[in-house]
Amino acid sequence: MSEIRPPGDAVIGPADVANLVFDSADRVNTFALAGHRGPGGFVDPDGGIDLTRARQILGRRALGVPRLCQIADTTGRVWRWRDATVDPDRHIRAVAATSLEGLCAQRMAVRLDRAYPLWEIVLVPRISPGHAGVVIRIHHAVADGLAAAAMLASLADPDPALTAVRPPTIGDDAARRRGLGQLWKVVTGSRVPTTSSLLGTTDGPHSVRFGEIGLSALRAGALAADGTVNEGVLGAVAGAVSTTLRSLGENPPESVAVSVPVALARRQGQGNAIGSALVPLPLRIDDRVERIRAIHTGAAPAIADARHAGEFPPVHSRWMMRQFVRYSLHQRRIGLVTSDVRGPAHRLSFDGAPLLDMHAVGTLGGNVRISIVAASYAGMLSWGVHTAAAIPADTMADALSTELDAIARLAQ
Repeated sequence: MSEIRPPGDAVIGPADVANLVFDSADRVNTFALAGHRGPGGFVDPDGGIDLTRARQILGRRALGVPRLCQIADTTGRVWRWRDATVDPDRHIRAVAATSLEGLCAQRMAVRLDRAYPLWEIVLVPRISPGHAGVVIRIHHAVADGLAAAAMLASLADPDPALTAVRPPTIGDDAARRRGLGQLWKVVTGSRVPTTSSLLGTTDGPHSVRFGEIGLSALRAGALAADGTVNEGVLGAVAGAVSTTLRSLGENPPESVAVSVPVALARRQGQGNAIGSALVPLPLRIDDRVERIRAIHTGAAPAIADARHAGEFPPVHSRWMMRQFVRYSLHQRRIGLVTSDVRGPAHRLSFDGAPLLDMHAVGTLGGNVRISIVAASYAGMLSWGVHTAAAIPADTMADALSTELDAIARLAQ
């Protein structure tokens, strides 16, 4: 894990500083991974939890991930990661909950205390018969989704067959001027109608919904439409957004721009190496094959441009990031945010028992009311929908599930 987090004090990188600036009481900037764990080890046969054993095992493994043992010192002119003592009793807790979705929605609204390392593990006894739930929440300054998946693997039982989760290597790392082009696209791109429910205040309780589909089936269906898995997911998202807006009595616009984080080359000690591609989602194309092909036409160059441009320009200045945060509260360019996480190809085990599924939850930022994260894990493609109160979460989740199933059937 040293390539993700070096030991000892270190200057906090620009992208990680930006994520700390973005975080506030009403805009919690964390990323969560959630799943169900089978019996064995610190999970009893009935799904109960031996919390003392869990803290011993997971706390000891956390010591092997350097950034999980550091705090973000933001008191000086130069912000730094500082070594800190990890208290397993504070970071690893057990709570009662009736669903992982409800627990994630509740935890994603709670800031992580900067006086301590910025992570938590919440265990849920008897979330279902014979199973326990687990939610691992990490501040975005500590890790993006890709690094969070790698950290999860480091907390699991050692497995020599495990393939490391690594971001792609990008050759051009000096592209700040090209990054300004990305900023210009955000500021001057097509606008989301002012009457649309997609953007606005994010007050009120948030909701989280999970679902999953076989990865091979979705890949085959997307390929039948000449698309990739990610383009198939975006095609499903476009259909689900259109259905959700119609359920609210709205006529969907021709298209909206979705912000798609793009993994970049990771510098030493950097928790986030992310660019941003703005991909137009067609909302008035009912035919799913045509929709995916239209998305492919816009997505491929947008993602290539984002990787070529590098980091989003505001991350290079605290002042600039604060201005962008203010802008994000009223912007009309980005309609929603999606992301994808490539997890392990086979199940992880914790204390001898398997993690049966893995779902990811992203943050809601600015005035954006929908965040969707797709995560691959052990042959499945799961998704986590995170919505503000103004968006009917069940409608959005049901529509997304329907769209993904229909796309998978394109290969039949």
